[in-house]
Amino acid sequence: MLIIGVCDDNHADRAQICNTIENYLQNQRINGKVLPYDRAEKLNSAIESKKIIFDILFMDIIMDDMNGLTCARMIRQQDKLVNIVFLTSSTDYVYEGYEVNAAAYLLKPLEGQKLVAVLDKTIAKIEDIWKESIAITSGGVIKRILIKDILFLESQKNRVEIVLAQAGQRVVIYTTLDEFMEQHQSKMWIRHHKSYIVNFIYIEQYANDKCVLRDGTIIPISRTYKNKVRENFFTLLHNC
Repeated sequence: MLIIGVCDDNHADRAQICNTIENYLQNQRINGKVLPYDRAEKLNSAIESKKIIFDILFMDIIMDDMNGLTCARMIRQQDKLVNIVFLTSSTDYVYEGYEVNAAAYLLKPLEGQKLVAVLDKTIAKIEDIWKESIAITSGGVIKRILIKDILFLESQKNRVEIVLAQAGQRVVIYTTLDEFMEQHQSKMWIRHHKSYIVNFIYIEQYANDKCVLRDGTIIPISRTYKNKVRENFFTLLHNC
């Protein structure tokens, strides 16, 4: 299910955006949910709770309780991949949006066609990620796993455990990480260590010697891979 958040302290604007998005989802037959917020602090609290993972956020820049850019910076500490679309009545903030990797800007008063165009483009990008999958043989059975469902991979000699994001489920295959990466390429893989590959979309915190995933798992970064991890992480951060 596609989860879309709309944060705007103007009731009329918020209602208009939510209605347009809901009509779009219905017309396109997309399984999605729109969650409205009248304050940036409420939205940020929802994200910090980790009970909701948004795919797209529409956020007004100028709000009474918190500037939208300030909120976006806080959100980026929790979620590197969510697509943030800023709503504004001025173009003065456009360049500041690069800091938080904004997906788009929409000028107020909003035009329905421009909102739909942003939805088309953003959802297409999300679906590309969702469609990426790998086919593996485990226990004599061929299985297809969506890359978006893989948290990380851990290797022990010729045995690789695919750790899934859902409740830490694991699928075992008999291969090496080098062979796995050669056979199942994805721009989302980041090799942190000779024994670990991490899915970029689940990295919550990044440091020189480790990264922390959304479920709290700590993955070490070895000296051998340190520079490459940094390069890949920031490339993905600014292009996803």
